[in-house]
Amino acid sequence: MIRLVRSELLKLRTTRLLLWIGLLILALAVLVISLNIGQDSISHLEEPSAQHGVVSFAAISALVALIVGILDSAGEYAHGTATQTFLVAPLRERVVAAKALAVALAGLGLGVFAAAVTWGMAALWLLGRSVPVHLVSRGMLDLFLGVLAAAAIAGAIGVGFGSLVRRQTAAIVVALIWLLVGEPLLSVASLQQYGPAHAIAAVVNAGSRSSELLAFGPGLALSLAYAAVFCVLGAAAEKRSDVT
Repeated sequence: MIRLVRSELLKLRTTRLLLWIGLLILALAVLVISLNIGQDSISHLEEPSAQHGVVSFAAISALVALIVGILDSAGEYAHGTATQTFLVAPLRERVVAAKALAVALAGLGLGVFAAAVTWGMAALWLLGRSVPVHLVSRGMLDLFLGVLAAAAIAGAIGVGFGSLVRRQTAAIVVALIWLLVGEPLLSVASLQQYGPAHAIAAVVNAGSRSSELLAFGPGLALSLAYAAVFCVLGAAAEKRSDVT
């Protein structure tokens, strides 16, 4: 199992996927934070809650980790490498588990990178506008840890979902449609807080309270349950699939 995880981590490190995704996070962070802080009033930026809202952009790493998970699992079929992978490791459920662990670790790395870029950019902008910086507090630490946990769990969910669908473009499209359409529709029955995206958001929102989200503990438990269910379903689908 350890060798499988190392192999998956090697695949992630030796491809340009994480490099391009890192550059994408950097570009988005520069754009979003520059627009938010550059156009906001100084009186509003002086509030810790406003600065908390700005750096919460680091949560984009969870969405990115989800896509990385989908590409890592479904990409085996798109690039025709699934046969070689399953010849080396015939127990397909172990392959799915190894991918989930590897992408979860990659998600942690993406979360750290996104948080570092976001905090750094926010601090530079705030200092440039002579605004007192409130980026070091218990609430900010909770946000940072929440982002890391959310990115790791989202990566594992992506692996499970990608293994279940086995078509990377379709899986990404379905995931995005669910985020944009499916989750909002849950609000009709007042069930939106139990959706996977809202559960992940509850993890990111660690230390804060929102009427639209579960508390951190239940949100974390539900997110882990989603990751486990998708990975189990993905492993079952992989076992039934024919690879040529």
